[in-house]
Amino acid sequence: MQLKFRLVMMPFLAILLFTSLSGCGTGNTGNTDVVLPILQTSDPNSSLTASETCNNALYPIPEGATWVYTSTGGPNGSFNYTNSITAVRADGFTLTSQFADHARTQEWACQSDGLKALQLGGGSAEGISIQDMATDLSTLETTGVNIPQAVTTGMQWQYSLKLQGTIVMPGDPQAPANGVYSVTMQEMGSEAVTVPAGTFDAVKIQSNSTVDIISAFAGNEVPIKFNGTTITWYAPGVGYVKSIENGDFGGEAFSATTELQSYSIP
Repeated sequence: MQLKFRLVMMPFLAILLFTSLSGCGTGNTGNTDVVLPILQTSDPNSSLTASETCNNALYPIPEGATWVYTSTGGPNGSFNYTNSITAVRADGFTLTSQFADHARTQEWACQSDGLKALQLGGGSAEGISIQDMATDLSTLETTGVNIPQAVTTGMQWQYSLKLQGTIVMPGDPQAPANGVYSVTMQEMGSEAVTVPAGTFDAVKIQSNSTVDIISAFAGNEVPIKFNGTTITWYAPGVGYVKSIENGDFGGEAFSATTELQSYSIP
């Protein structure tokens, strides 16, 4: 059974989505053959307090912090969106992404080893559509972190989400779906980056991401796959300032650039 796939993306964090869905899996930069270690859950012997685990140099998260972005060149054309920290807790925070016609929230956890998105959300990967179909996926399990507590020269790490849910087809019939969204990341040095919000000395991080979902239509298993590579720049004390994502979805290549337009950090 052959279906033509179209990805609906919203740049992260990927962080998601952070990118954003913030980074994604095969591309023209970096070595994609490196096997990267998975960072596990917080070290119970860590001396960091709960408030210190949320204090990350590359991603400040005071409540009310706001970043405005513009994305161009992606499958959805050009669009603007705003990321805001709408709630902060001792062990995590809520990221809200406001788009032209809707908003999405994404819960994050603060761990001794770094910051971790607990679900798909307003970061780099919001969802996937297949022609006139759309997915409704929830997170069963998360592994690793998106942004380590301390990023060192050449550091490598990994993050993944185990997903389960349904694909909603035209006329409301639903098909079960499950799969994995995984990202491998590496620190690539520091450099000056200029965007509309200003010029920043930023840490450069490469993310290789894969979305691998299996669904069943009329008794047939249908794979839904996406691979790509994202370079993301994070400015200490400011956060995510720019990303360039190169990917391929259903045989269609794209290159999307997201830049910080303005920001306000209390």
